[in-house]
Amino acid sequence: MKHHPNFGRTRQGAAVIAMVAVVFAWLAAPVCLGAQTPPPEPDRMEASRTVPVNLYFGDTVRFALRAERRQLTRPANPVEFAKNILRELTAGPRDRRLARALPDGDILRSLFIAADKTAYVDLGDALWTHHPDGVQADMLALYSIVNSLVLNMAEIDAVKLLSRGREPTPEIGHLDLRYPLKANILLVR
Repeated sequence: MKHHPNFGRTRQGAAVIAMVAVVFAWLAAPVCLGAQTPPPEPDRMEASRTVPVNLYFGDTVRFALRAERRQLTRPANPVEFAKNILRELTAGPRDRRLARALPDGDILRSLFIAADKTAYVDLGDALWTHHPDGVQADMLALYSIVNSLVLNMAEIDAVKLLSRGREPTPEIGHLDLRYPLKANILLVR
């Protein structure tokens, strides 16, 4: 292969070579950097830390949920963090302009997070029997749980609510709970 005698000696040739070198370096940089920075290993995660979360409670003026910001301990285990969020919800709001969406006390029987990022939340009878009747009360109670978990935890995309280990029957609530629920941003004001 024969090269042109002036290749690389002219200003245009030098500019082309410099531009090719810059583009090559730019394209190669992310590959090199990515290879040098290993992803964090779960074993190296902190045991627990304090993080801000938004807990969703009822609005006292209208049919809506409002966020109350709190600092919660986030253990390394996401199931324990989800349980912490639910404990705070059942403790009720600190802001007097917000209303309790869930009954006071321990409503949680068990909780686990599946590989598909669905949280299975098994609730005791207290949720289904100790809150005001009606579709609106049901929606606020259930989406208080769903929004608080999904919108605060990357590990959860949807929540499947259970009653004593089974799907709630239509007599228990006014909503179709056969399928996992996603966050409902339209209820948040």
